[in-house]
Order: sequence, then structure tokens, then C-alpha cells
Amino acid sequence: MRRVLHAVGRFLPRTETFIYTMVTHHQEYEASVLCQSRLYDDEFPFPRVHVCPKPLSKRNVAWWVDASVERATGRSPWRRAVETVLADLEPDLVHAHFGPNACELVDITAAAGIPLVASLYGVDAAVLPYLPQWRDAYERLFTAATLFFAEAPEMRRKVIAAGAPADRTVIQPIAIDMRRYPRWAPAPEPRVLFAGRFIEKKGLLDAIAAFDRARAVTPAARMTIVGEGPDEADARTLIDRLGCRSRVEFVGSTSHAELIAMLAATTVLIHPSATAVDGDSEGGAPTILLEAQAIGTPIVSTRHADIPHVAPEGPGVRLCAEHDVAALGAALAEALEARKPSDDAHVAAHHSAPQAIARLEETYSRVKEAAASVR
Repeated sequence: MRRVLHAVGRFLPRTETFIYTMVTHHQEYEASVLCQSRLYDDEFPFPRVHVCPKPLSKRNVAWWVDASVERATGRSPWRRAVETVLADLEPDLVHAHFGPNACELVDITAAAGIPLVASLYGVDAAVLPYLPQWRDAYERLFTAATLFFAEAPEMRRKVIAAGAPADRTVIQPIAIDMRRYPRWAPAPEPRVLFAGRFIEKKGLLDAIAAFDRARAVTPAARMTIVGEGPDEADARTLIDRLGCRSRVEFVGSTSHAELIAMLAATTVLIHPSATAVDGDSEGGAPTILLEAQAIGTPIVSTRHADIPHVAPEGPGVRLCAEHDVAALGAALAEALEARKPSDDAHVAAHHSAPQAIARLEETYSRVKEAAASVR
């Protein structure tokens, strides 16, 4: 059996369910996971997880111990632990998710003679490679890694612009398991759902402002906001200023199963992504837009990054310009009144897990064969 080791920082935040789908749907490769910590293991069970803790803060005594050992020997305790995992598993390749994780593994995989492939997803391509503290690490990554994955054309363009060689950067669509999603069954009460981290690129403030405008057409509408993050205080201030506190509910972070149930029962999902002031963007597109289409939930979103590629405008999908609150409000009002579902055909054709993972494994095998030919 061929083996792939997926490397992540944490396994697994609720915002990274697409990685869980990838890890659990391999067909020709036995997948294992390398991480620095584990989260929600009851929600995301998986048997082959190797946790190698790495101190991240200088306020932690373990960080200074690691730094001292690395200065004295050239190999930190964390690196030694990772090397042990690689020696025990003997993977055919390592698939690192997110740029920082890939940068940390460049030298280790090279020394072990194991091909490294990397998936970049957003800020790790749009912002980090341009920062002085990351520039050298990314240059080593772009030189040494065998292949880079981007989820759609716009994300591929950003990865190449950051320094990845074009001939080693390929599109690998996000995979979802179409079988696990219920059909859209909206509650009688008109309801708008926003779900995502409360950070600038997710567009929470625009979503709230658009909802307030839509209420002029549909006064009975309510809004549910799922997630958490630094923009929450600004969001609550905006809600108070608009006078719609009684119509908006914050529910915090929820399990993926709870989120899918809410998505199936809501009248419309709004996700007005936009480029942040620091250049951060979706890179590709939010996975929840794929999940909404798999269910049939109507969508109001933006022509941002790869969103038009993964959620094409059409029945049940309305896209607006970034930060165009007037257009977003009008689109939301139309969706609340029309109650017409989105279509799952695009997602089924391009993002269904069996096809997407088969495509990924074909790429793995080409990497494996190319590595074997140069040994």
C-alpha cells in the first residue's frame, strides 16, 4: 500500500473540514496525519494521527529548551520527533497544508529523501511570502518542494505570483462528500445565515449591513451568525447602530454537523468575501459555498477570488461586487422572496470526493514515480 503523510498545524479546526474530507477519502494511498496539536478528535475521528508538539511562544519554557537543543545540535526536539515519524511510516510523499507548515518541513523532508508537496489556501500565498520574516523560508520552499496545489485558477495565479514555479503549480479542487448532505428544507420563517471566522476578508460587517437593507423588503427576516473572531465587537456595534439587535442572533462556534443542519434549514446563505486591507483574501473560495450547493441552499456572495469558479452565478446563486452593500441587500431580498434553491450539478461534477481524490492520487503517483527515477 502506498502511503501519504498529511502535515497540518492542528488537526483539526472546524474551519478546515476540507482537509478531513481529503484525509478520510483516500482510495489508493494509506493516509496518516502529522500535527503539532489535536482538536475536536471526537468530531473528526481518525486512527493514524501523530502529534509532535512544538512550542510556539517564547513565554513557554519548552520553547527555550527547543532553541537551546537546536543551537547545540542543529536539530530541535520537534525535528527529531518528526524524523522519527517519517522513519517509522516511510511515506511515499508528504503533503503539507498551508505555507508555514510546508516551510517547516522543507529541510526535514529533503534530508529524508521524501518528496514534499504543498497546498496553499489564502493568506499563506497572498500575504506571508511578501513579509520580511517569511521571505527566505518561502524562497526555500518554492525551490525545494516538488509540487504546489491551488484549489482554482485565481488561487493558482496567486501562488505563482508569490514565487512558486508555474510548471510545478497545479489545480486541485476542494473535495466534499456529496452523500453526507441533506436536501434543502427551509423553515417557514425567512432566515439568513452567515458562517465564518469574524475577520475582514469574510465580510461579516457587509453581511449585517446587507441584511438590514433586506429587512425593508422582508421585515420578518432573522439572521443567524455562526463563528467567532476579532471582528465580533465591531459587528455587535454595527447591529446596535442599525437597530436590528432583536433580529440577529450570534451562536458562536458550532460543530460541523450542527452547521450543516442550520445550512439546510436557512432560507439563504450570505458570504460576502472581500480582499482585506493587508491583502489577505479567500485565495480560492470558502468551502461552505460548495456545501450550500450540495444541499441546495440559495447563496448571496461576491465576485471575489475563485468564488465565481466554485459557485457560478445562476439559479439560486447571486454574486455582487465586493463591499457593494446596496447590491448585496437587494440580492438578499430577492433570494428571501424567491426561495429558489441552488443547483448541485457544478459541485457534483467538479468537487465530489471520489473524483477529486482520485485526481489527487494520480498526481501523487506521478510525483512518486518522478522521485524514483532520479534516485
